[in-house]
Amino acid sequence: MRIDEVTTRADLRRFVRIPRELYSGLAGFEPPLDFERMQLIDPKRSPFFSHGEAAFWIASDGNGRPLGRISAQFDRLTPPDKVLVGHFGCLEAVDDPRVVAALLATARDWHARRGRTALQGPYTFSINEEAGLQVEGQDRGAMILMPWHPAYLGAHVEAAGLAPLKDLLAYVIDLDHAAKWRGLQVGKPTGQSQMTTRMLDLSALDREAEIMTELFNASWNDNWGFIPLAAPELATLLKVARPILRRNHATFLEIDGRVSAFAFGLPNAYELFRGFDGRLLPFNWARAAWRVLTHRFASYRFTLLGVRSDLRDTTFGARLPMAAIAQLFAQNRYPGELEMSWILDDNTRMRRIIERIGGTIYKRYRIYGDVAGSIQA
Repeated sequence: MRIDEVTTRADLRRFVRIPRELYSGLAGFEPPLDFERMQLIDPKRSPFFSHGEAAFWIASDGNGRPLGRISAQFDRLTPPDKVLVGHFGCLEAVDDPRVVAALLATARDWHARRGRTALQGPYTFSINEEAGLQVEGQDRGAMILMPWHPAYLGAHVEAAGLAPLKDLLAYVIDLDHAAKWRGLQVGKPTGQSQMTTRMLDLSALDREAEIMTELFNASWNDNWGFIPLAAPELATLLKVARPILRRNHATFLEIDGRVSAFAFGLPNAYELFRGFDGRLLPFNWARAAWRVLTHRFASYRFTLLGVRSDLRDTTFGARLPMAAIAQLFAQNRYPGELEMSWILDDNTRMRRIIERIGGTIYKRYRIYGDVAGSIQA
């Protein structure tokens, strides 16, 4: 076995293709689009690299066949009390603990040479993007912006010396139960203030990304592992998703014209690209364009939720997430499966809200790390 660092564009394209080479045929695996993956990890395209750095490696056997891959990365937006924790991501491997151990050792060494003393992940590239290693629900299929891993991988990560630190939960919503929440009333703001709602402004996605980023960071800044979401990253996501993005995919609750809460969700883009094997060229572009115009989505994901910082801990503010979710239900008629993810396993307040609207856990993702690293998480 050899492990080589990605140094060329050809290497990076090979890196992107590795999951489908390793996992093709496994139940539940659906290859993401190569184009979309390059947008996410390419240093020339991804906004992550405006505030972070990363390196990539490929493990191969003696005949050059891929055995696995990994990234090591550091986000310069990391809070000061967490700067000694280095992150790894993009972890994929065959069912061999030696391969996983060698890949993790490579990522650890990269961080150690930069003064970091603990390893944690997987994140691609941060906790605000694709986070965790899937340990339950692999057979339920892929969901937009959520990772997929084979069932054996978690045990190999633990065998390499990393311990489970935190579980991230994905809920599936019973739509008949959730329908009862449409039109939920949360009461009125104090004084003479008026609350109104609006949908996503597709002509001003950069501005909408700024608003959502501000409220998201205000809502989750005391969460485990928090690193601020950067507005350019969210803006890039919105623009990449623009062909399937609609005004009713977000709702904003405004008090006297000031956005005070929001909820945002996306249809599951994997439905558009089934049968493409991750490729748009040479002929799948036309199929994709036709599906964008005609496809009726059967699965959706609620991805982001936020509340103004000065309202979050008030009685009225505590009800705003429910109101935002209810309004998003009212704006959409979800015909199939609705996922809400991800939620920290110890976030009892948010879990209670989701379970009250009919949510049940159907997938689980796990963050691993050094025990010493968990002290700083």
